[in-house]
Amino acid sequence: MSDRGMAPTEMAEASRDARTGTVVGERYRVLGRIGEGGMGAVFRAEHILMKKVVALKLLHAEMGQVEEAARRFEREAQSASRLNHPNIVSVTDFGRNHTGELFLVMEFVAGEALADVLAREGRLPVARACRLAGQILSALEHAHEQKVIHRDLKPANVMLVQSADLRLGETAKILDFGIAKITESSDSEQPLTKGVMIFGTPSYMSPEQATGQEVDSRSDLYSCGIILYEMLTGRKPFEAEDLVKLMAMQVTAPPPPFARVAPDAGISAALEAVVMRAMEKERERRYSTAAEFRDCLDRAEAAGLGSVDACARLGTAVGRAVWTALGKLRVALGWLGRQLARTARPLIARLPPAAQPWVKPAAALVAVGLVMALLFGHRHGVAPRLLPPRPIPVAQEMKSPIKQIEATMAKGRFAEARVLIMQQISEHPDVARVRYLLANLEFADKNPSAGLQAYEEALRMDAGLRGDAALLVNLRGLLPDKKLGRSALDLMVKQVGVPACSALAEVASDDRRMDFRQEARSACDNLGCADKFDRVKSYALDLAQAQSCAEKREAVRQLGASKDSRAIEPLRKARYGDRGGFIGRVLGRGGNSCIIKDIDAALKELGAEPPSRKKK
Repeated sequence: MSDRGMAPTEMAEASRDARTGTVVGERYRVLGRIGEGGMGAVFRAEHILMKKVVALKLLHAEMGQVEEAARRFEREAQSASRLNHPNIVSVTDFGRNHTGELFLVMEFVAGEALADVLAREGRLPVARACRLAGQILSALEHAHEQKVIHRDLKPANVMLVQSADLRLGETAKILDFGIAKITESSDSEQPLTKGVMIFGTPSYMSPEQATGQEVDSRSDLYSCGIILYEMLTGRKPFEAEDLVKLMAMQVTAPPPPFARVAPDAGISAALEAVVMRAMEKERERRYSTAAEFRDCLDRAEAAGLGSVDACARLGTAVGRAVWTALGKLRVALGWLGRQLARTARPLIARLPPAAQPWVKPAAALVAVGLVMALLFGHRHGVAPRLLPPRPIPVAQEMKSPIKQIEATMAKGRFAEARVLIMQQISEHPDVARVRYLLANLEFADKNPSAGLQAYEEALRMDAGLRGDAALLVNLRGLLPDKKLGRSALDLMVKQVGVPACSALAEVASDDRRMDFRQEARSACDNLGCADKFDRVKSYALDLAQAQSCAEKREAVRQLGASKDSRAIEPLRKARYGDRGGFIGRVLGRGGNSCIIKDIDAALKELGAEPPSRKKK
């Protein structure tokens, strides 16, 4: 289905259909077809007795025989029946037709899909965009309170309904909870899927959806942020013809700043910061609830051109920060160039006349080399610091073979896909995308060792692939492996870099292997994402596991420097051991006697003066 997809309650001229005039569920007469989606078709229908027009959704007949599809359709009814809100299309009935087809009945909404409005009008006035976003967030707040997550929020699933009273304006109504996830279910309920399944529309999909992780309500808030971005600027933040590239952008690429995509839209810095926080890659940095998002949106709109308040402080407008940093670098280099020129002028005058014309070009080359080293250079074994460049475009003659390989892999025909890949590698050994597909195939075919080798080769050919979603998912999943975890971590650190920050932060915080934590911490420090891992948890584990006094002393120093009160408990435990009371204070030092003074100093630094031991 496209991004615009199907608007099942859209007021449209119902086309003549073979079902027109038939009766469904013994009480609904079909008036005509409205549209069709991947799982079912939507019809305009009328309740026979009540003479009320409704929207009737029918699961495709062949899909009705598939147990999972039928159960998912039933889940949609269950989800929607729990929702009763003016900004949500209500579900009024549900059942099974005499032919065995499942059907869902919704209110018929006389309106227009937001996707169609954006296609026609482009960007919307700021006040209108904020008003509609506020209504969407109000609906999400209600759904999330009922433990229901939409998971496919997009403009095609938002209907705009004009009130009969023109003074009241338009109302946004969310529809199609067809892939909604209920976060609370009964113990007896069977899961609808096995393994990792990715649902949603790539242009509006959260990073955690794109990488096949478990989603929560903050995934909907990310999608709402993208919708608001599109309403304000007239374009989506991430666009690519290749779905794999698009999903990778959702995981790694910062949204373009408003000044670049809509410089004349008059969007305040406060409002931009609110939108950017909603689109944070890490869900912990987004708004925690729809209510918080809506409150900050209201305040930003009211503030106009005012300063950014606490609502946006957690946000990281990465794109704007990068351009600001580059601007400062340009100014600094200009100043440095002027100082060097002033200093070098008398020296140049002393050179032979024939050599003087070559000085400026040589100096320019040196300056370029310095800038390139600063921006792109990194020591061997140290993670690449910048976001990955765009992957090398696939040549026209390679597009068809690659699509054939991807389609074969999607059907699970791994042996056939391997033959196709090897044929392309033989004919085109330098095409990185084919090597990358081989790596994905090896992981899917349960041969991760070969997959790692293929990933290394692909990344050497094309560094732009290091932000790809499938690569990040596969490497993250391999980290706990006793044999290959180290190789996966090394690949993340040495070749992937910034896109792996989230996974590296998890390792640095929680991994039980001390050497893994240390390497991940070092990588996070080098990548500029040291604030993303939990220093107290990390160094508390170091303190508990360290063997030498030097390692323990470093862990104590880091805990004291953290200024975090959570560090007090592991420090006290290390000082007194597991024994409590007086006996613990006298006998509990164990192997930590060499760091007692360091622990006392750290506790004092944290404002927790250790109690002095009483003499008998």
